[in-house]
Amino acid sequence: MIPNNYVLFLQVITVLLITPGPQRILIITNSMNYGFSKSLWTGLGDVSANAIQMICATFVVYSLMKPNPQILDIFKWIGGLYLIYLAIKFLVRKTSLTIDKTFGTRSAFDLFKDGFISALFSPGAIVFFLVMFPTFLDPNNNNFIIHFIILMTTHVFLDFFFLTIYAGISSRIAIFLKNYPNLISRMSGCVLLFLAYRILSTKINV
Repeated sequence: MIPNNYVLFLQVITVLLITPGPQRILIITNSMNYGFSKSLWTGLGDVSANAIQMICATFVVYSLMKPNPQILDIFKWIGGLYLIYLAIKFLVRKTSLTIDKTFGTRSAFDLFKDGFISALFSPGAIVFFLVMFPTFLDPNNNNFIIHFIILMTTHVFLDFFFLTIYAGISSRIAIFLKNYPNLISRMSGCVLLFLAYRILSTKINV
């Protein structure tokens, strides 16, 4: 019932979700400005948008792969090369953290909207779901829907979990990122190169 190469999927998304990015910076900012519990609405907005993206991306690709199962191997290579691209991006980019001290009154819906809109229109997230999910799903498998639900639920849970951690220790993370702005990105880039190698060298038997 569990998708094959599920552990590899876990490793890939864990590395990506712990790496500082726009959504992590946003929830750190909102946590420091409006408090931990209120900032979690930003996290809920983020994962809600991601769930919509996962559903749309997966079933668009499903419509292509169902009549052409040989495309699955192509997506494996696209997914592996995309991870290499992300790894290089993490290795060379410079992380910056700017906390916008706009202490004021904002509703939970406003913070939810922050996370939802910023995630929904993130081209990186859309490309990731279009490219990576097909690597772990077989449209001709009778358990396709169940496997998709497992992958989607796993991603949503881990994403919200790490967003909660970022929000919970936002001040400490902010200090760490200011002192070592590129450390996490560099480490994540190295790990992603290894995971890309694993994807490209492993037979994806879904």
